Amino acid sequence: MQILAVDDDKTFLQLLQSVLAAAGYDALETALSAPEAKERIDEAESAFDCVLLDIDMPGIDGIELCRQIRAVAGYEITPILMLTAKLDDASIEGAFEAGATDYVTKPLRGLELGARIRTARLLTEQMRISVGLERSAAQLASRLGASARRPLEEAFVVEDVPACLSEKDLERVLSLLPGNLFAIETFALRIEGIENLYEDADAVSYDALIRDVVQSVSRKLAPSQHFIAHAGDGVFGCVVVGRGRQDLNRNLYEPFFWNVETPALGDGPRVVQLSMTRVGRPKVESGKTCVDTLRTAIATASEDRLVLRLKALPDLSKPRPGHIVPKRPRLGARRRPRPVASQAS
Repeated sequence: MQILAVDDDKTFLQLLQSVLAAAGYDALETALSAPEAKERIDEAESAFDCVLLDIDMPGIDGIELCRQIRAVAGYEITPILMLTAKLDDASIEGAFEAGATDYVTKPLRGLELGARIRTARLLTEQMRISVGLERSAAQLASRLGASARRPLEEAFVVEDVPACLSEKDLERVLSLLPGNLFAIETFALRIEGIENLYEDADAVSYDALIRDVVQSVSRKLAPSQHFIAHAGDGVFGCVVVGRGRQDLNRNLYEPFFWNVETPALGDGPRVVQLSMTRVGRPKVESGKTCVDTLRTAIATASEDRLVLRLKALPDLSKPRPGHIVPKRPRLGARRRPRPVASQAS
């Protein structure tokens, strides 16, 4: 596995090399600045498998370098891990918006760094598979015509969001997570009134709506490592991964926290309401055990959506305004036949 590490501190790069070697990664190239890193990328015979970037560097910092690397062909989904000594929300959120896959705090811990690299690489492999399938589906859809919308129940991967996987791929990633990483939050989100939004949207605007929702959810879950799976029917499974609950410093249960403002449906920005479904109380669990929790959360959110849809259907047993109900005929008591008087003999 070829790794490129960029940091302006030569002593730290030497330490990083020993830490990576202890974690089983010997093929490491280093750079002391962004221009030098771009030279390494241009001169490499094949693309690096993983890139480690220090956020705080003079000149072009790690966030801007991350954005530039993402624009290089072949690095669209390459794992990029940010190295930082300070956990300020603005820097971490900016790194994720620039395309970072994950972050690691200094001072480095060999086991954690190795686990983060393995997880990022596994995520990338699953994304390559999902993106390939998604592109095939997109090509087929373009041949069928731009006006053909996806079925509402169809699940698909949003390519623009690195944390978005198919439900099956997400379950596979969770089952293969290292044992020292834990899912600290597992829940589902549901777009309220998705049927009406779907009816108002064409093929392009519906895909844009789902993309805006996934991007918004991903930004709100940053800087924690997280995964999102669009399960169709306006339902999304979400998992936040970390070593402790302090990794997620957000109140996920605040009213209207998940609402998304999107221009996808035309006529200016529109607020789309999302509701959260959680199975039981939040608990720390491993990736393998959280697969069942994820499935249950998605199923519960889908069932809730179906119940609301059925409640919205008109009750055909009740008379509607302007509807004439014929009166039931009143049946009188059956009359007994009169006895026939006998003639006198």
